[in-house]
Amino acid sequence: MRALSLVLLLTLSLPSVACECLWQGSFADITERVDYISHGRIVQIKGNSMDIEVFDEFKGTSYRDQVRIWLKTGDLCRAEIEGFEVGEEWILALSKIDAVPEGGFDPMTPNISYGRKGDYSLPGCGGYFLPVSNDWVSGPIIDATKWDFEPKLTPVLSRIIKGFVSGDIDRETLKEATQVDPALRELMINTRLHIKR
Repeated sequence: MRALSLVLLLTLSLPSVACECLWQGSFADITERVDYISHGRIVQIKGNSMDIEVFDEFKGTSYRDQVRIWLKTGDLCRAEIEGFEVGEEWILALSKIDAVPEGGFDPMTPNISYGRKGDYSLPGCGGYFLPVSNDWVSGPIIDATKWDFEPKLTPVLSRIIKGFVSGDIDRETLKEATQVDPALRELMINTRLHIKR
């Protein structure tokens, strides 16, 4: 009886199973494994879901102006909703939800669930999300070390990311773009602005 009590006590004291995923790589490493890549702005966050207004599609087609994305809940290995805010722009590499598993939706908590069939989920164990500011993209674009979501890379224009996804720009060119001297890049931008005047 004492041994059974000890086993029960140990079982109850163990932490619940959490997501323990391996780093899947930088954005350049994961593009082939996802269904849909888009550039958009977050327009709403509810529970563990967010809606984005789609500006551009880099891979796949949603046929919608807004896309619903489901993030982490329970032990799902997805990005944390706390890392996102309404109004932010992101390039997101998403997986399509083809089926909802048993227990994946609770009508009592419709804003906290696995997600709906036809929506998308955002994995969290790699460079699946890149922040965008004034069309400049940063984050773990290429060759970022494990779990480094803010590597010291030079931001690149979103059209370079789109070119990489479409195959018009190769990996080496993408890497070179992230290593351009920021002062040189600023000089090039200022020169272009001066020429346009």
